[in-house]
Formats: sequence, C-alpha cells, structure tokens
Amino acid sequence: MTIKPVKELSPEVSRKIAAGEVIDRPGAVVRELIDNAIDAGADRITVEITGGGIARIRVTDNGCGMTAEDIAICTNTHTTSKIHTEDDLLNLETLGFRGEALSSIRAVSQLEIITTRDGREAWKLEDGRISPARLAVGTVVQIDGLFDNFPARKHFLKRAAAETALCRQIFIEKALAWPEIEFRFSVDGNQKMILPSVTTLKERCLAALQPAEPESFFYEISGSNTGFSFSAVVGSPEVVRKDRKQLMVFVNGRRVMEYSLLQAIEYGGEGHFPNGGHPFCCLFISINPAQVDFNIHPAKKEVRFRDPGILHHEISSTIKNFYHRYTIKMMNPPHSSETAFQESPENIQQELDIAGGSFISTRDPAPHYNSFSGRSWSEQPRFPDTAAYKPADYYRKENAGDGPIRKEDEQNSRAFSDIPQDFRFLGQVLGTFIAAEKDGILYLIDQHAAHERILYNELMADSGKTQDLLIPYRIETHSDSEDAHISANCEQLAEAGFILNNEGDGIWQVTAVPLRWTGTEKDLRDALLDFSAGAGSLVSHLYATAACRAACKDGDILDPLTARNLAARTFSLPEPVCPHGRPVWITIDREELFRRVKRT
Repeated sequence: MTIKPVKELSPEVSRKIAAGEVIDRPGAVVRELIDNAIDAGADRITVEITGGGIARIRVTDNGCGMTAEDIAICTNTHTTSKIHTEDDLLNLETLGFRGEALSSIRAVSQLEIITTRDGREAWKLEDGRISPARLAVGTVVQIDGLFDNFPARKHFLKRAAAETALCRQIFIEKALAWPEIEFRFSVDGNQKMILPSVTTLKERCLAALQPAEPESFFYEISGSNTGFSFSAVVGSPEVVRKDRKQLMVFVNGRRVMEYSLLQAIEYGGEGHFPNGGHPFCCLFISINPAQVDFNIHPAKKEVRFRDPGILHHEISSTIKNFYHRYTIKMMNPPHSSETAFQESPENIQQELDIAGGSFISTRDPAPHYNSFSGRSWSEQPRFPDTAAYKPADYYRKENAGDGPIRKEDEQNSRAFSDIPQDFRFLGQVLGTFIAAEKDGILYLIDQHAAHERILYNELMADSGKTQDLLIPYRIETHSDSEDAHISANCEQLAEAGFILNNEGDGIWQVTAVPLRWTGTEKDLRDALLDFSAGAGSLVSHLYATAACRAACKDGDILDPLTARNLAARTFSLPEPVCPHGRPVWITIDREELFRRVKRT
C-alpha cells in the first residue's frame, strides 16, 4: 500500500466536485434554470435542448432579469438574491436560495447569460467577460458542452434519448406546480410541448401528463389546517396505475420525494384499488416556511416537517373521504329506472359538494368516524354473529324449499330486525351471487365480497379490544429486515390489540390479539410478513386478510334466510366495496335488460 501525503485540492477540482452535488446530469441544469426563472417572476418560460441537453440547453424567460452588477457576480459561489442572513432560511418563499446553481453550471460547461432589467440596457456574460447586448425582456441562459471538461461525470451520462426523457420529466414536474405560467419545451429544434397558462391545477395536470382516461374521471380536492393547505388532483377509482410513477408530491412549488406523504395518499385510497393497483394523484402543499426545512439536500429533493403527523392525517383523511363518497354515489344508482345508468362523474361533482370541479374536504374528527351517518363506527348497528352468515349446516338440497321456520331461524330473523328490508330477495345464483330487486334495479351481490366487508367493518369497529391467548403464538423471523419490519409496526399493532414481545434471536411472542380477530399462528405470521411497505395500514391488512379468510366462499350454499339477511346487511353498508377494492355488487336496470333481449 502506497501512503500519499495530504494535499489541498486545486480550486478548479474543488469547484467540479462541489458542482457534481448539484449538477449530475442535463435534467439538473433544466431544474435549476427553471427555478431561477420562476423566482424572477416570469410568466413565460421556454426550454430548448439539443443532444439530450448534453450539447446545449437554452432557457428563456420574461422575468425581472438582472443588472450589470448582478450579472458580474451571479456565477460566483454562494451568490444569491434570495436570502441574506441565516434567519432567512426560516422564511423561504423562493425555489432557490443556496447560491450554487450558476456557479456549479459554469464549472462543468460553457455558460452564456444575456439579461436585462428594464429593456433599455442588456448585458451578456460569456467566458467571464461582460459586454453590452440586445434583449427586450427577461433572461436567456445557454449552456454548451455539458461535462466536456469533466470526463469522469460525462462517462456516466445516458444516451441522448434517455437524457431527453429525463429533461422532459423535470420540465413537466416544474410546470405542474405553476399553472399560471406558460411553459414551452423544444428538442433538437422541434417544439414538443406547449402548456398555456391555466387557472386550475387540474387543467395543468391533465395537459402535462395526458392520461388516457377521460377528463371527467379526474377531480381537484382540497383541505387545510393550521399553517398549511393543500390541493390534490386525483383520479377516480377507475383510474388505476400499476406503479407509483403518477403519485407526485409538491411542497411550496417543489417536487419532493417524501415517503410519508406518498403513504398518506396510499392510505387514503386504500380499499379502492385492488390487485396491487395505485391511484393517480398530484398533491400540492402550501405550508408556512417556518414549518418546513428544505436545506437538507443540495438539489432540494428532501424535506423535513416540524409536525408531519397532522399533515399526514389531514391528507389521508381528505383523500379517503373523497373516495368514500365517490364510491357510495357510484354504487347506489338513482331510484328511477329511467336514469339508473345515466350517472357520470360530472353528475357526481354536485353530489360530492364539488364546485367548479373541486371537491372541498369535510374533515373527519377521528380516524374511524363515519361522517355520512353521523355516528362513529362503534355506534353503528352491530352485526349479531358472524356464524349467521356461514353456510347453514341444516340446509340440504332435499330441504331447499321454503319449509317451516325453525326456532333458530326466528332468533336470527329477530337479530336482523334493525336492518331495513326495503328490497325483494330473489335467491342465490350460481352458488356465488345473491339476487335482489330494489327500487326497480336488479342487484347481483357477490356473497364473498359482501360478507368480507361486513366482517372487516366489525373488526375495525372493535379495534383495540384484546383477548389474551392461553398459549402465546410464536413467530420466527428469518432476517434482520423482518425483525425491523415488525419493530416498526409494533406501536400500531398494540393499539389495535396485537401484543408482541421481542424475545431476541428472531423470536417474537404474541400474547394477545384483537377481540374479534380469528386465525392461527401461521395466519398471523404470513399476514405480518407478507405485508409490503406503502400498501396501506398493516392493521387494515391484517383485518382484511382475516375477514377474507372467514367470509363465505364461492360455491358455498346459503339457506334462504341467511342469504336474505346477508343482502339486507349489504344494502346497509356505508361503503359497498370489499377491503381489497372490489365492488360488492353490480346493478342492471329494466332498460338495460330490455336492450339485452332486443326489446325496445
């Protein structure tokens, strides 16, 4: 091993190393220059790139521009007009503030700036020299030969097409949060995207992201609390994404990668996107600068909140409230058969208190509060006994007709006397569905999904009530990551009634479980360790798994009284979807049936 002496790096090498923290690829240049243009008050910003931004990047804006004195020092390290003292970091109202962008860009490229403050005088900075120029308004920044003088970094750039895609993505992200600004994007001399100024976030999001679904499937919702407010452009449950690429969070105009806020969005949509699907959501948060810290990451991609809990709860509650009310409206057709299948998302806006396409949140005062009935879950009519929904042992094919009602049937019937029976029970269909007629509409109820939702609601209502196990469950983990996963969720598990103790060496003892939860040691272990982060609440996942396991299955034959009571309870559900997001029924009206048989 050769021992080398400690030496001070040359200023040139130091500048390039520091620049690499801020400017790692062409997209970072685009990000920083758009930030400067927005901070300058521009309402028109044009981005032009050549060769993926490696050959040239040119950003033009009509902002306030700079004076000759400004342009003379703007490329020096830590020069900025955004802050002057350290106390200003507590009240940041601009996107930039570190004073590193232009100096970093200059260190790794050929930089040219043309700018004017009032249009009468314009100045050009090129190769460190300032000279008079001509420009009517704003600033033009041009970067040529990115990383030509820094081969170690240029070697790791992707092909021009890939870098172009990254530049375009950053351009879109910047445009999303500023709908009042017109943005233009050109690639190799060809205009690729024009985003005119608009009045709403929804208009900008749909224009920039261009989803395949109709515009009517998207809504703008909002909420607020002390010190912050937010708006979110969300897709209805019909807008399903296979990944989280269209879950975006913006804080005070910056896109940030904040897991807790992405989790809040997923929690809000939990139960509405089955089979691993994810919602479409662009979340825009405006928060008091004193409550948030962006001075963590050189590119300002990370953020810290003084009180993240209340923000998380407000966002998840608002989104959950929206999906809840949307689902109820869509799953409950009008009472007139003439309009039963004419419902559309546009009509739903009025039902959801949506004015001008914006849904205004009704805050839930508690996590399990049912704001639509005005009662908490614990006050809802109780489901008498899960056994009442299981296939009746006394039911036989030879006794399939409506025979004499037995004593236990009378008891079950009285137990359901508090449930409205405003429908006509038709019977069980294909061993899976329950057919019923209500208000001129034919309902086909998925008996498993309906029963699963009922059991899940019961478990959630009794969450926190525990039953001690005579013989504790013993759960063995196979890795440190599994131990860390359980440890991270111990608090919420205990609040729900799952009491776990870490015995060390990968052994966990479960001494108590929730009152209504049923399952084996293996069931609990599988549900705990199969849960993936970001999929929603672990407790909700455990309850949904338990409810699915206990619910009647496809092919289970139900006696008429049990089936009728299951239908009655299903119609009283506040949210007619199963915990995994599947609808519990489909509906067909008279006109639809007539169309099917060609009868007009």
